[in-house]
Amino acid sequence: MPTLDQLMSLPGAFGALEFSCTGDLIESRGDLQPDFAEVAAQLCAANMANYRMQALGWAKHTGEGGFFPEQGFFFIGLDYVIMAMGTKALFARSRDVDYDLSFRVLNDRV
Repeated sequence: MPTLDQLMSLPGAFGALEFSCTGDLIESRGDLQPDFAEVAAQLCAANMANYRMQALGWAKHTGEGGFFPEQGFFFIGLDYVIMAMGTKALFARSRDVDYDLSFRVLNDRV
């Protein structure tokens, strides 16, 4: 997994954090206020858990596979992006982010 400093070096990055699977904030970097970082850690863990629940339900309902292991998610908004893989998350400005590079760094494929 990349370090938070590596994530902060990506184009458009203004914050990065590491979170536990239970939503605890482990550490953060950048322009994330402490209260926001704590809530963002909860959001990231909740989205990973929500994906896991939906993938499990879909796999059981359809008999199809290939949904696991869950790896991450992207939220893409007009102004900001959240990209999370594993237990690390990048917060970036939509106009400046390099999606391909960010994805490669988050997946240790650089």
